[in-house]
Amino acid sequence: MKIDFSFYKDLPVWLKTSLIIGILLSVVVGFFAVARYTDKDDGVCRACHPVIQGMWHSSSTHPADKVTCYECHTKYVEAFPEKSTNFIVYYRDKIIPIHYNSGQKVLNDNCIRCHADIPKLKEVKNTRIVKISHAKHFKAEKVKIDDCMVCHSALAHDKYSVATNRPRMQGCFLGECHVADKKEDRCELCHFVKLVEKEKVLEKIEHK
Repeated sequence: MKIDFSFYKDLPVWLKTSLIIGILLSVVVGFFAVARYTDKDDGVCRACHPVIQGMWHSSSTHPADKVTCYECHTKYVEAFPEKSTNFIVYYRDKIIPIHYNSGQKVLNDNCIRCHADIPKLKEVKNTRIVKISHAKHFKAEKVKIDDCMVCHSALAHDKYSVATNRPRMQGCFLGECHVADKKEDRCELCHFVKLVEKEKVLEKIEHK
């Protein structure tokens, strides 16, 4: 089958130019659309991280239908770059999020970007197991924690049978943070109820 393009010769110059520009724009936009779709698709991550990807899909804190890999694991790019920035590279990275990583700075910046109000909270809302003041822990006067991952390292890829984003007790007792509070009569400092650190006990509380 032969396509007849003879009609093109008779078109006015402005229309010929418009057609060429339109085709070029369609190709460029189509390329970036396909590249963005494939780079954002969690199948790219699943190829190397099938176990972690499965944990993310079953996460109740950051479920797959609300949060994607690239939202947490890529550097957020503002709408407009600074004057000294390479515009082409800047908007390429904004359209196609190619620089995935699990670095603390990238993750922490994305946490604060979505949860800007949490560091100021004196107590987390709607919690049943742990009561923690973010205002006293995040960049506070005595505690100098400035990284969300210090306490919430498993918030999206939780291995525990009871899905949670709460800090682990082991982490609280490390270093000099709460060594003096590692006593049975100090549980109420952080917990609403007295607990023992066993998942089956937490499951009973969770399903009450």
